[in-house]
Amino acid sequence: MEPNYPKTQKCSSIFVSLQEHQDNVLGSAMQSVVALLNNLIANKDTNMKLLYEQGLVDHICNIFIEATALFLESDDKSSTKPANTLLLSLLDILHSMLKHTSSIVRLTLQAQKSGTGGDTQTAEDLLLINKPLTDLISLLIQLLASEDPEIHENSSQCLSLLVQLYGGDNPESMSPENIDSFAAALKSKRDPKQQKLLLRIIKRLVSTSNERGHLLVEKT
Repeated sequence: MEPNYPKTQKCSSIFVSLQEHQDNVLGSAMQSVVALLNNLIANKDTNMKLLYEQGLVDHICNIFIEATALFLESDDKSSTKPANTLLLSLLDILHSMLKHTSSIVRLTLQAQKSGTGGDTQTAEDLLLINKPLTDLISLLIQLLASEDPEIHENSSQCLSLLVQLYGGDNPESMSPENIDSFAAALKSKRDPKQQKLLLRIIKRLVSTSNERGHLLVEKT
């Protein structure tokens, strides 16, 4: 019986398709490939190591950057919907990747705390492999003020996991533009749970970008 996780050839074909259609990220072909990858990563039986070896992080970063730019810059409602759909799929993928990493790191820390050891090398390797995702922090912050509730919710969840894992490693995390985005999100999101999550994210970022943190007080 064939195992449930993807074979190298199948993974390669997905990533080749992503590259082939990257000049038209809002096209139906890209939407289909990203949806397929989303389902693949959401499957608990998927061999994530194999996907990472095929360049998962770089592919997701590149497409996410382009899709987010199109979403944020578009004034045309006809192009907003496909950008919205693609972005939600990419946010799902990003969230699954970060949850996987967070889970491995947490289990390792728990094992160390209990004195049972733990595979620290696997956790360290995952953190290193996924570190380029910190380049997406500023884009995720800009998405927080989105009027689309799903975009806001998914972006905040991804951002929360990223800052838990890496803090404010990205030097632009608390840039003036990002502080403006946080301020706008805090003003527009009245749900206490949403505000609490945003404040936790800010606290984590400010703790590693303290010199700019005081600016947020002036903006809110």
